[in-house]
Amino acid sequence: MLKRMRYVAHWLLIGTIFLSFGGGLAVLQTFAWGKMLVGYSSTSSLQEAVKKTFDGEHPCSLCKVVKENKKKEEKKPLFKAEAKKEAPLTAAIRLKNPLGVPAVYFLPGYFGHDAEVIIGVPLQPPRSV
Repeated sequence: MLKRMRYVAHWLLIGTIFLSFGGGLAVLQTFAWGKMLVGYSSTSSLQEAVKKTFDGEHPCSLCKVVKENKKKEEKKPLFKAEAKKEAPLTAAIRLKNPLGVPAVYFLPGYFGHDAEVIIGVPLQPPRSV
């Protein structure tokens, strides 16, 4: 039973990845090409049917749908830029260590030991009134 569940889960994962990378459009395009080949080969030779199918000048209705959906996918952003959250800046913080106890601070722009470190927020210069 566990082996069968793994097998099903494995194929569900593969199918999900396939669809998320636009595999549905690829299947639809393949179906459209097959339909076009059958249609064109019934009225002309196979060589001409292949040429008409893949030259891009004779698209069928399914090919047009696939092309429009590909354009929509290209325009759609992966991440929303508006979702960026901003954190408020805090005031300066003074950290003190007990005397005789060494401390190491891992702060941006500061690497070293000290008995007192002041973490400040960069401020704009005062405006002249």
